[in-house]
Amino acid sequence: MPRSQVPCAPATKIDLFVWLSTAVVAFAASTLSGVVGFGGAMIFLPALVAIYGVRASVPILTVSVLLGNASRVYFNRRELNLKLVGLFSLGALPFAIWGSFVYVSLPVFWIKKGIAAFLLVTVVLRHLHREPKVTNPWIFTPLGAVTGFLSALMGGVGPVSSPFFLAYGLTKEAFVGTEALCAVGMHLVKSVTYNRLHILGKEALLAGLGFGFVMSAGSYVSKKILERISRERFVRLVEIMLVVIGLTMLITK
Repeated sequence: MPRSQVPCAPATKIDLFVWLSTAVVAFAASTLSGVVGFGGAMIFLPALVAIYGVRASVPILTVSVLLGNASRVYFNRRELNLKLVGLFSLGALPFAIWGSFVYVSLPVFWIKKGIAAFLLVTVVLRHLHREPKVTNPWIFTPLGAVTGFLSALMGGVGPVSSPFFLAYGLTKEAFVGTEALCAVGMHLVKSVTYNRLHILGKEALLAGLGFGFVMSAGSYVSKKILERISRERFVRLVEIMLVVIGLTMLITK
């Protein structure tokens, strides 16, 4: 047999090691995002980019977090605010489809930096003034439109919408479950659109499903953690995540 045709066993072991290492990142990201309600996509995305490249990573991430969010919906199903989900989805779903078409060609560098600045300003304003309150639920329709569009470009932008859900006064379980259900709708339409645009093929779909099941396990662990913390501590965790993600997005390309 020619040398070029000899199977390379070490490469297979390296591939398996890389997949398992990425699965560990997926589990950790899902557990953390299940506790604070968001952030899993942005934590997991760099690992996917390193393995699959920039263009394929967002479609794979979309399938993965679709399953992870669906599991969080199930674990917090008794606390869901379906009215907010409906209003949010009214704006999010069509704009997620539009954003998926834009994704194939648009660089997102400055969008990323803008979101980072928004997150940091949000946390600062929460401490400079009395905690803001959102009383009109219809604000979630334009919020959904912005979030759906940006999510299609970057994979997940839960931190953009989370301050509004938090300001609406939801319990921590309702916050996590309601935002997760909003995300499920967005990721579902994005997955279908990515597939129609031929950037979510069979291999990418299987990879996303594999990581998605791992993220579902993380969601189960996060539910147990969530039951043990107070709303005050929960809000502080959310703010810490907003700052960490915002700073990371500012200093990275």
